[in-house]
Amino acid sequence: MNPLRRDNFVTRGQIDRPVDLPFVFPAFLRTILVCLCLAFCFGSGSADASGRSQEEFRGLWVVRHWLKNREQAMRAVRIAVDARLNALLVQVRGRGDAFYRSRLVPRSESLSDPDFDPLALLVEEGHRAGLEVHAWVNIYLTWKPTEQRPASQRHVYLQHPEWFMRSADGIDMGRVALDGVDLVERGVTGRFLSPGVPEVRAHLVGVIEEIVDEYDIDGIHMDYVRYPNIHYDYSPAVNEAFKARYGLDPAGRNDNEAGAGAGADVTDVRKLWHRWRSEQVSLLVGQVRDAIARLKPAVRLSAAVKPDIESANTQYGQDWIAWSNRGLVDFVVPMFYEGSTPEIDRQMAEARKRVEKAGLYAGIGVWNQNADETVAQIEIARDRGFQGVVLFSADGFVQQEGLTGELHRGPFRAPSALLKEEDPRAETQAGRSGRD
Repeated sequence: MNPLRRDNFVTRGQIDRPVDLPFVFPAFLRTILVCLCLAFCFGSGSADASGRSQEEFRGLWVVRHWLKNREQAMRAVRIAVDARLNALLVQVRGRGDAFYRSRLVPRSESLSDPDFDPLALLVEEGHRAGLEVHAWVNIYLTWKPTEQRPASQRHVYLQHPEWFMRSADGIDMGRVALDGVDLVERGVTGRFLSPGVPEVRAHLVGVIEEIVDEYDIDGIHMDYVRYPNIHYDYSPAVNEAFKARYGLDPAGRNDNEAGAGAGADVTDVRKLWHRWRSEQVSLLVGQVRDAIARLKPAVRLSAAVKPDIESANTQYGQDWIAWSNRGLVDFVVPMFYEGSTPEIDRQMAEARKRVEKAGLYAGIGVWNQNADETVAQIEIARDRGFQGVVLFSADGFVQQEGLTGELHRGPFRAPSALLKEEDPRAETQAGRSGRD
């Protein structure tokens, strides 16, 4: 077992033994002391007079370019500690690659030092600084939108081009040459694997199992666990699977050759198709949930999701309300990045009303607005009953030099439960050192 595993309060961040307790210290006295510490930290002092919870989740998304070398990775730890956050969501899979040691997928082309393991470093140093560390994984988004090829022949894009999505008008993401089509201009970030292909699900579950099994992480955080937009996926294998199940053409054409589909109402076919698309994504989420439960039940599963509930489901196949209320995820993070603060307030209220079971954390941008707006949205999330926030991203703290100070004067005046100001380890250990 990794000695930095933080399953026990008194061993958090320690290498050999409980905090300041000799090995001969009587067991019953240790138990009493630990209970007193827990009661002090998490009991009556869990919130100040303004209702600011010291136990709330305060996360920071760390995009993969922060993982290119040790110095930059440690800088992300320092930012989180300074801002009184308590969790890092570290992007270790960006485009079907690995910012960790993997037997299944190629090492990221961004890593020049063959001996450097960014995830191992951040798990060790993040835990030492009192931070949770969640492995942030891009799920279906797997390669770039250009005609550039991966350097490694092991990359899934080269190994299995038939696993990639196709648009309703025939744009095949598995083809290297796109015949002049600009995917970005069409509103697509890159090339996506297809949720409707069983082999894709098996591959992705294997990728996540490897991370969970090999690293002492606190969570798996799924991103791009969705379609790029409503125009995908019409790949041949998916079309045939839909027809085999329902006897209908997913394009809703009345001249469809499947007997049950002939003359079918187009509107009904489209509704059935949207539901089926989202079911394919939910199926993967459930399989990931089962895999984690089998390997390490304490590891939490979460997802970054589109904030508008209806369009998330119909446009992107992302039925995150069902994931939340069926217990498929431990928490969801709607990304409240766009629109005015009143509009974000409305979306937060709707999310709070609909999510009944899973944790609900507000994803808040710090790169595209000033510190006052960020602070206001954190306060709104608290007022709406969210149990935490996740800030996008570490880059925003570099771009806004005064952001940490504004957080200290405002919503993060009190330290979080997982990161105590008075704990000298957080200071000394960390001191060593566009979402896609």
